[in-house]
Amino acid sequence: MGDLLDTLTLLGALQGAGLAAALSLKRANRVASRVLGALIAALALMLLLDYLNRSLGWRGHPHFLALGAPLPYLFTPLLYLYVQALVRPPLRFGPGLQLHALPFLGHAIYMMGVFYLQDAETKLALARAHVAGDVLPGMVFFMGVQILQAVAYQTAAYVSLRRYRRRMRDYYSDLTAIDLRWLLVMVLGSASVWAVVAAQYAAELFRLHIPGASELSAAVEAGSSLFIFLVGYIFLWQPELAEKAGVARRLAEGDDEPATASELAEERDPVTPGESEPVEAHATDAAPGDGRDPIELHQHPAAPVPAPSATRSSPRYQRNRLDDADASELVAVLHKLMSETEPFRDPALTVQDLADGLGVTAHQLSQLLNVRVGKTFYAFVSGHRADAMKLALGDPARADRGVLELALACGFNSKSTLNSTFKKHTGLTPTQYRKQQLQAGS
Repeated sequence: MGDLLDTLTLLGALQGAGLAAALSLKRANRVASRVLGALIAALALMLLLDYLNRSLGWRGHPHFLALGAPLPYLFTPLLYLYVQALVRPPLRFGPGLQLHALPFLGHAIYMMGVFYLQDAETKLALARAHVAGDVLPGMVFFMGVQILQAVAYQTAAYVSLRRYRRRMRDYYSDLTAIDLRWLLVMVLGSASVWAVVAAQYAAELFRLHIPGASELSAAVEAGSSLFIFLVGYIFLWQPELAEKAGVARRLAEGDDEPATASELAEERDPVTPGESEPVEAHATDAAPGDGRDPIELHQHPAAPVPAPSATRSSPRYQRNRLDDADASELVAVLHKLMSETEPFRDPALTVQDLADGLGVTAHQLSQLLNVRVGKTFYAFVSGHRADAMKLALGDPARADRGVLELALACGFNSKSTLNSTFKKHTGLTPTQYRKQQLQAGS
């Protein structure tokens, strides 16, 4: 078991060093790549120090003891900053980022005073006392800080990813190119490692008997190595996943925080005379937040949606908030547009495209869908695609056409998206639904 752990740890350290160097040289997504490179470098250094400490023997080389102890204080801040660099750019290196390193610096200074500058005998005595359960009060404090920091940063990273996914569902009808579930896996994988660290600290501090407690340190090292292997797999062998991060970054560059559900709900109140605000007639007025529309940054070429009436040079409704009469009219016009023109068949349809067809801003359409219809743009369009797919699958005249061919004609651009969406709406796979409908009609 020890030899296997040594091999895994050394391989993780070596791959981490190479991966960190490669990330530091990447020109695409430079800030995100450098933040991730710093995280991988810190992990690799910790693994290397653990390997040397174990292979050389800490009793014979006490000056190697705890050299990597401050490094874990960098892990979760860097992971959080990496997520932020992807979903909420622009992230720039500056004085503000240095605040995230304060726990690391505080622990390093503390260790300098109580351990690093001590002689070999004192270090050995402190190490033996620590192993026996006599933990220094300062160490107890910093253990708590480390766990609280890990929980806070990983929770913030998780919330940012969930918020990003909700925001994209208000803008796009297809999420294939901007899905960051792989990044969520990285965050959850990191959280599982930190859960082991928390159990290890609890066993040390309270002298608890946890089955397999002696293997907790090995599990942390193995988990850190596997994390490095996962990142290497994504960036070296699955570059299309990393490209999704690039798409996410470009989308988010044009957007500040979108309107929340509660903010949209507040906009249901009619606007009294004098309260209406003019809206300039250009595409960038549509996005919530800073007024710029991230849809412009999306690279999918989307065919324009025909307007239900004469072409307008500006939005028909010159207010950010719609009154009840306008909203009711727009809901009716929206449903008519979807049934007659069928813009949902365009796989690259965006909220801006559909808003142009209605003569409203993208923000107004998002408000209308969330408050009046009760659906995100993604769910609204997906529902129409699923309904069109149901009609196509139940049509005997199209029984000879493949499921994927029909799906593409309905606006789905991948089999996985089709299956998940269709099963959510019908409880059946497209093949099962077709078989059921054709049998019922025969």
